[in-house]
Amino acid sequence: MAASTPRKTTARKPAPRKRPAKAPADLGLVLDDAAARAETDKLLADREALFTIGGTTYTIPKQVPPSWSVKAFSLAVTKGEAAAISYAAEKLLTPEAWEALQECETVTPDAWQTVFKALMDRILPESGFGPKA
Repeated sequence: MAASTPRKTTARKPAPRKRPAKAPADLGLVLDDAAARAETDKLLADREALFTIGGTTYTIPKQVPPSWSVKAFSLAVTKGEAAAISYAAEKLLTPEAWEALQECETVTPDAWQTVFKALMDRILPESGFGPKA
C-alpha cells in the first residue's frame, strides 16, 4: 500500500454558547397599552353641554387626559395664553363646534368669554398643573 499523506484538518470553531433567555425587562408603568386607550376613550366619551347654536348643542368632555393639561400648561408658559386657548379649543371641541362658534355672529363678548373660560378650566383645572396663587 502506498504511503498516505496525513490529512489536514481545519480547526473547528467552537459552537457559540447559547445565552440563557433574558427575563422580560421591567417596563415600569406602561402608559399606552390597550387598557389605557380604553380608559381614555371612556373618559373622553363622558361629555356635557357647553353651548347651543342653531338648535345644535355642542359638548366637551367632563374630564381630559392629563397629557392634554401638561401640553396646555407648557404652551401657556412658553407661547402665551392665546396658544393655550387655541390648543384647548382644538382638543376639546369638535371641528363642527369650533366652526359653529366662529361663524355665530350673535355670540356676545360675555358668552365668548364664558366659553373660553370653560375650555381653559377644563383643560387646566385648578387642582392640576401650574403655580398656585
